[in-house]
Amino acid sequence: MIRAYLPRVSGTFLGSLAPLPERLCPNVEDCLGSGTLLLERAGIETARLDVECLLADVLASTRWQVILEPRRRLTQAEFGRYLALLERRERREPLAYLLGTREFWSLPLAVSSGVLIPRPETETLVEASLAILRRAPPQPPAPSPQPPVILDLCTGTGAVAVALARELPAARIIATDISRRALRMARTNAERHGVADRVTFLRGDLWRALDGHAPANGVDLVVSNPPYIPSGTLATLMPEVQWEPRRALDGGRDGLQFHREIIATVPQHLRPGGFLLLEIGADQAAAVAGLLAPTGAFEGPRVFQDLAGRDRVVVARRTILH
Repeated sequence: MIRAYLPRVSGTFLGSLAPLPERLCPNVEDCLGSGTLLLERAGIETARLDVECLLADVLASTRWQVILEPRRRLTQAEFGRYLALLERRERREPLAYLLGTREFWSLPLAVSSGVLIPRPETETLVEASLAILRRAPPQPPAPSPQPPVILDLCTGTGAVAVALARELPAARIIATDISRRALRMARTNAERHGVADRVTFLRGDLWRALDGHAPANGVDLVVSNPPYIPSGTLATLMPEVQWEPRRALDGGRDGLQFHREIIATVPQHLRPGGFLLLEIGADQAAAVAGLLAPTGAFEGPRVFQDLAGRDRVVVARRTILH
């Protein structure tokens, strides 16, 4: 027997505090209605979508199959698991953590608590990288005949590294993160998508993770989605974001602590003519350009916008030595 606590909707038994016999467990339609109302009251704008996703997960089905079977009655075990997930979502725990997966670049990626959830806007890093590496061959110096070496700093779930490995079969990719949990998740995703043999995962703080794995001036492309939220604004973020690891979000006083370190040290690793790509907050492009200029190591930066039209990635080319 299980005890339900949801508000009574459409004559369901979800409002009862008495144990429910299995024959009286609600059907899909009742669960969708009651669950949606509960999440709406919790302030969740995507309440209906979230409930459909939770039910699909519980029933080992797809959202569309769930919608097409409104009279399907849940078993006691299914209903108990659904209630547990719904309660967690009501507390604003991210849906990706509840489902254990998040789509990125049309790839299902494993996600778990303690690891930053991949965002759609980070796909801009992948798009910009591909645009650069697939461009027409540049003028001298001629490109190396060797496969490109890509370094992904702050890899998290490995989203960018795995997407680039899938798109660029010849590339050699090195992905770093300071979090052991993140690297375990990243390796899982690389294995799931068949690229584990071409991505090297290293633990450490930014460049300190390399330990000789990338020769000086031997990297063709450096990509990074570092923490870039100013410390003082973290408490104002959505409740869901508060569940994510702070050190994957906190970019220091102005949000640019990690950008400064990456920019200051990248010339030691990036070959002349190579590219640095940094994800940024929507209002940080000018500030990051201001960090690049004094180094004298880069040509004028470009800014790529995400699908919402916001500044999202700063791209800077390492100056070619003549």
